[in-house]
Amino acid sequence: MNMNLLETPIEYLKGVGPQRGELLRKELNIHKYGDLINLYPNRYIDRTKYYKINQLVDSSSEVQIVGKIIHIKTVEFGKGKQRLTATFIDDTGEMELVWFQGIKWIRESIKVNVPYVVFGKTTSFSGQFNMAHPEMELLQEHKASLRSAMQPVYPSTEKLTNKGISNKVINKIMQQLFVETQALFTETLPTYLIQELQLIPKNAALFNIHFPKSQELLSKAQFRLKFEELFFIQLQLITKNLIRKHKIKGHPFEKVGEYFTQFYNHHLPFDLTNAQKKVLKEIRNDLGSPAQMNRLLQGDVGSGKTIVALMCMLLAIDNGFQACLMAPTEILATQHFNGITELAQALNLNIKLLTGSTKVADRRIIHEELENGSLHIIIGTHALLEDKVQFKNLGLAIIDEQHRFGVEQRSKLWRKASPNPSIGGETERVLRKYQTARPSTYNLLKEFKHQNKKNCTQAETILWECLRNKNLEFKFRRQHIIDMFIADFICIEKKLIIEVDGGYHTTIEQKEVDELRTQILNELGYKVIRFTNEEVLGNIDAVLRKISATLRSLPSGEVGGAIIPPHVLVMTATPIPRTLAMSLYGDLDISVIDELPPGRKPIQTVHRYDSNRLKVWQFIREEIEKGRQIYIVYPLIQESETLDYKDLMDGYESISRDFQLPKYSVSIVHGKMKPDEKESEMRRFSEGKTNIMVATTVIEVGVNVPNASVMIIESAERFGLSQLHQLRGRVGRGAEQSYCILMTGHKLSNESKTRLETMCKTNDGFEIAEVDLKLRGPGDIMGTQQSGVLNLRIADLVKDRDILQLARYHAVKLLKDDASMLKPEHQKLREVFIELGKKKNIWNYIS
Repeated sequence: MNMNLLETPIEYLKGVGPQRGELLRKELNIHKYGDLINLYPNRYIDRTKYYKINQLVDSSSEVQIVGKIIHIKTVEFGKGKQRLTATFIDDTGEMELVWFQGIKWIRESIKVNVPYVVFGKTTSFSGQFNMAHPEMELLQEHKASLRSAMQPVYPSTEKLTNKGISNKVINKIMQQLFVETQALFTETLPTYLIQELQLIPKNAALFNIHFPKSQELLSKAQFRLKFEELFFIQLQLITKNLIRKHKIKGHPFEKVGEYFTQFYNHHLPFDLTNAQKKVLKEIRNDLGSPAQMNRLLQGDVGSGKTIVALMCMLLAIDNGFQACLMAPTEILATQHFNGITELAQALNLNIKLLTGSTKVADRRIIHEELENGSLHIIIGTHALLEDKVQFKNLGLAIIDEQHRFGVEQRSKLWRKASPNPSIGGETERVLRKYQTARPSTYNLLKEFKHQNKKNCTQAETILWECLRNKNLEFKFRRQHIIDMFIADFICIEKKLIIEVDGGYHTTIEQKEVDELRTQILNELGYKVIRFTNEEVLGNIDAVLRKISATLRSLPSGEVGGAIIPPHVLVMTATPIPRTLAMSLYGDLDISVIDELPPGRKPIQTVHRYDSNRLKVWQFIREEIEKGRQIYIVYPLIQESETLDYKDLMDGYESISRDFQLPKYSVSIVHGKMKPDEKESEMRRFSEGKTNIMVATTVIEVGVNVPNASVMIIESAERFGLSQLHQLRGRVGRGAEQSYCILMTGHKLSNESKTRLETMCKTNDGFEIAEVDLKLRGPGDIMGTQQSGVLNLRIADLVKDRDILQLARYHAVKLLKDDASMLKPEHQKLREVFIELGKKKNIWNYIS
């Protein structure tokens, strides 16, 4: 089928028109035929069964009846209100049809004593059944229409329903779309993949998703379309990863030097777990290669990510580079600084902290030491991204809790890396050499520069369409000026120039000029390949294959002082379910630390109601007697009139009354305090000067007090699972037994009960993340920033994880075999892939 037909604006479809078209655009984001075909039903109604009126029972279920209207009347009720009622009969009895809206139009359109099929929910009143706002169709039309055993129910909005665009209307225009397109849709997957997975064809899948002929065909259609959706997402993510590895150079850390070996052999505070060793091996392999590392390190709370991060930094320092660690909050940055400084104290390294609170005098020293290279490791917040912060040679950037930083912020770290030596002076030397050696031919170059710009051929236009659509994965520029040359097409990253020889490349002089251009450009470090007009017009696929092969053979790195980015290690203590990680971070390599250091006792978690508070308070006193410290966390800072939850200030006052000075001392920390006040209270608690820390979730990350053994979470039903798990991770950092007490009222929703039961049952962050994914869905888990990727049309990351894994397996297999999708059997796939890639709102959701 002609793909252009699917680009037709929706208002041109028979039965839509300008007004309905505008509504469909605004309410369902349907702009053209192709958007409508991808509006998949939410559910299906069985329309194979017809009931008789005497078979009806009072169950409020949807039924379908064949009969006639014999009488219509308008009934006044209430103040100025009307309803329309109709007596509907079949050969077994009668019932009433009722309408409260659109009365005038309905009365005019209803035909009396003509067979109808009515469909809707029935209710019984005083022994008589009635049906409000039924779907109605003349029996004759009902028999003739394109329908299936199961009727689709489409997504809709209140506005569409109020404006008369009911499910029946959408159903009708969907039928019209299949009539106009003749249900001939272009196949998007390779034949061998369809055969191997026994997928039904695209035509059959689209027809049976809208008008399923049977439950079996509906299941096959759903599987096919879910697979395809997830397959293209995985193709995009894996391609991104391959491109990054293929074209983005990194500094190879070839040496495992003195800092790393000294620390590993003499200063490790405890033996590394097998998981830490495995992750370190994966990272070392990445760092040793000439490609830039881009790895996600997942590790549960307390799994020992910081020590892995430090050892990666030591590798960078051993290879003559600097390292930085960026954290989202001052508290977390300070904790990293304290932890890393303590671990590395015997190594005589220069490590500094840079946050918004760093004094001006200290900043000057930090800026100076970063630029002269004497500062080995800098740890900080967003302050690291300031323009004044410049490195001498940044080799490794570690970003903690990266989902809290925007893409723009993260990319700023790239630009702080050290550039390649500039070749500006080299250009002048080469040009001078040729100017003196071949003056007459050299002068013709300037003239040809202008001719080049004017003489654009059809072949160049065709080739440019392919190159600018990034068919070959790399960015090309057209008519790019290099000193006195205009290159037809150039890929700066690969230093590749493509020339198309037009009809004016014929005389001896012109051929000499072409030869001279190529010589000069080669000497400047460029690779030049030439094609004739005939080659491009005759076989564009062969031309693209040759360009692709050349690109693959060339090293990456921009000409003239381009930046070689630092290796990037992204860390998160928020366990991400495997299905989400495959979808959201599919373009990153993923490492997981899935075991805790030895000697850590599992935290005991219990759920207690407010009525048990006295016993809980007694337990706190006993723990303080043993020399332990306590966290008490509240969800709110100030009292809310609408939410019946303990608030922080009220809690602080009552705790201060129950745990009075001089025997007990209580700290308070919340987000509205000034940084130095917060820092002071934190310090008092970490130094053991206060027994109890009353706080909001500001302590969710970044507080490390090994002596704190009890975490009490007030109104625990107010928190999400991942938040509860993060908060629990603030205790259990010492050798003593630790506890987490979840306090709630007696009124709990089923979901809250599930969350609390999960917390009491397991300490495994990944298991908790899976439950969280089932409860909340992927969009909520990732928050608004990341939810765009998860607006899937038909697939569901929770229910369809097996299909996702299958899609990823086949995407990896295909790209290993044909990374540029240039084989003839992948031609259609490649076209769809490129088309999807243009829709930036779908794909550009990852760093």
